Amino acid sequence: MAEALTPDVLKLLQSGTSRPVVRKKAALCLLRLMRKTPADAQLVSADTFAPLMAQLLEERDVGLLLSCVTLLLGICTRTGSAGYEQCQAKLMRILERLVHLREVSADYTYYGIGSPWLQAKVLRTLQYFPLPEGTLAQRQLHDTLGTIFNLCSEISKSSTINKSNAQHAILFEAISLILALDCSRSLLASSVSSLGRFLSVKEPNIRYLALENLTRLALVPEVLESIRPHQATILANLRDPDVSIRRRALDLLFTMCDGDAAVEVVEELVTYLTVADFGMREELVLKIAILAEKFAANVEVRQHRAVCCLAYSLQTPA
Repeated sequence: MAEALTPDVLKLLQSGTSRPVVRKKAALCLLRLMRKTPADAQLVSADTFAPLMAQLLEERDVGLLLSCVTLLLGICTRTGSAGYEQCQAKLMRILERLVHLREVSADYTYYGIGSPWLQAKVLRTLQYFPLPEGTLAQRQLHDTLGTIFNLCSEISKSSTINKSNAQHAILFEAISLILALDCSRSLLASSVSSLGRFLSVKEPNIRYLALENLTRLALVPEVLESIRPHQATILANLRDPDVSIRRRALDLLFTMCDGDAAVEVVEELVTYLTVADFGMREELVLKIAILAEKFAANVEVRQHRAVCCLAYSLQTPA
C-alpha cells in the first residue's frame, strides 16, 4: 500500500499549486509511509528525491519547512545522509535565517525566539552530515553556532519555563552538533562553559543533560582541563535524590579521571560508597576498582581500592 500511495503523495508535495498546509501534510505522510515499510525497502531514492528535497528546503513558509526538515531527518536516521549532500548548505541557510536574520513571522516566534522547533530540528539533522567543505562554509557555521551560544547565554532566572525550555533545546542540539562535527576548540570551550552553568540548576532534566553532554566532552583531551573546575559541583550531584542524575555524575567522574586527579576522585568515590544506595554500589565499586587498576602506580590508589572492596563487603546485605 505504501508503494502505491507514494507517487500521489510526491505529486502533492512538489505541486506548486497546492497550499502550504497540503504540502506540509504530504511531507509528514511520506515520512509515515517510510516508517511503515521494512528497513530494506526504499520508497524514494536519493538520486531522484534529493533534488526535490533541496528545492523544498528553499521554501519560505516556516510550517512547510519544519515538515520538510522532519522528513529529511527521518530519511537520514533511516539511511544516512549519503546522496543528500546538497541539502547541507540549504539547512545551514535556514539556520542562518532563523538565528542571524530572524526572518520569522510572529506566528512562528515563541517567546522572542524564531521557531525554536525548526532550529532544533535543523541542528539535529546537520549532525548526520560531515563538516562542510570550504573555509567560508565552515566559518559561517562557526559564526551561527557562536551566535546561538550568545543568545542562549541570556537565559536568566527571570525567563519563563517555556522560554528556558526552548533555549535549552536549541543549545543542547548545538552542542551535539559541535561534538558530531569535531568543531573548533573555541566552540568546545563555549560548550563546557554553558554546560557548567547547568550543573547547579534546579531542573533535574537540565542537569541530567548537562552531565550527559559533559561526559561526551570529557572524551576530548583538549577540553578535559576546562571541565576540571566543575568537579566539586559534579561530586555534589552524586548526592542528588534522583538516581539517574547520580549515575550520570558517576559516569562523568569516571570519564574525566586521569593520573593527576586519580587520588582525589577515588577518595571521594570511596567516601560516597558509605552512603550510596545498594542499587549503585556494585557499579560504584567496579568503577573504583578499574580506576585503581588503571592508575596502580600510585600507592594511595591501591590502598583506596582495598578500602573500597572491604567497605562494600561490609555494607552489602546478605
